[in-house]
Amino acid sequence: MKLILNNSEGIEFSCKEDLAKAIPVGIHGKPLNYGQGEGQVEIDDTVWGFYVNSEGSYYMAFEEGVVEWTKIVNLVHAITGALTQQFGKKITVSAEGPFTNDPNA
Repeated sequence: MKLILNNSEGIEFSCKEDLAKAIPVGIHGKPLNYGQGEGQVEIDDTVWGFYVNSEGSYYMAFEEGVVEWTKIVNLVHAITGALTQQFGKKITVSAEGPFTNDPNA
């Protein structure tokens, strides 16, 4: 699942320590890897990727883990809350998924 981080222009991940800013206070997590402004973070037994799109804004992707829907929604709110607190900009989220007209897909 790709989640666009709206109003993310002020976010800059320049190292693994910066990626740790996405980990909400009170939730177990750790940065896993980093490269060229992007990387992956483990948060509460799930893995989230943070990437830059062609417009220079960030999006995050739920990459690994199995969780109930209510928990994933709560994690997304907690992560965007942590980013808002760390970077001083109100981050909102829009979901973007693949779309196809192919009935066999």
